Amino acid sequence: MVLPEFVTSLLATGLCGVLIVAILEKLVPVVPSIGIYLFFGLTAGSEFSAVVPLVIISAFGSMAGSLCWYYLARLSDAHPNLRLLSDWLGRFKVVSRGSDWYSESMTRMALVQLVPAARVYAGLASAVVAIDALRFAVATFIGCLIWNGTLITAGWMVRHL
Repeated sequence: MVLPEFVTSLLATGLCGVLIVAILEKLVPVVPSIGIYLFFGLTAGSEFSAVVPLVIISAFGSMAGSLCWYYLARLSDAHPNLRLLSDWLGRFKVVSRGSDWYSESMTRMALVQLVPAARVYAGLASAVVAIDALRFAVATFIGCLIWNGTLITAGWMVRHL
């Protein structure tokens, strides 16, 4: 897989680059997360212990990217110039109907992070249905640990086993 030069430059900075790429993956999902996290695993060190910090830092970055979407939606509801985003999101009745099912369980919020398309924009929907930011952040972090950890570990195993 050939990555853009700016991505390889970021990754060359180590864990800080992993954090930035994970945040960007949530904000601008040009390259699918499956490819990014498999790549992280493929390029990890020869010891499995090198995978653990990658998983934790990438999950933290993914959570931070989701929180950016979350707070953008929250801000759009309060700021007149951004109200269009909130109005657009509010049009989707499925968001309102699914809000009770989704918000009553942190497990469900975490499991959304395992659905490739939904994981990117879950922060928008969570803000629209007024889920508490801390509950959203914790559930998102747990879900990202599972998603990113599985993919990074798979990438590491492909290269080293």
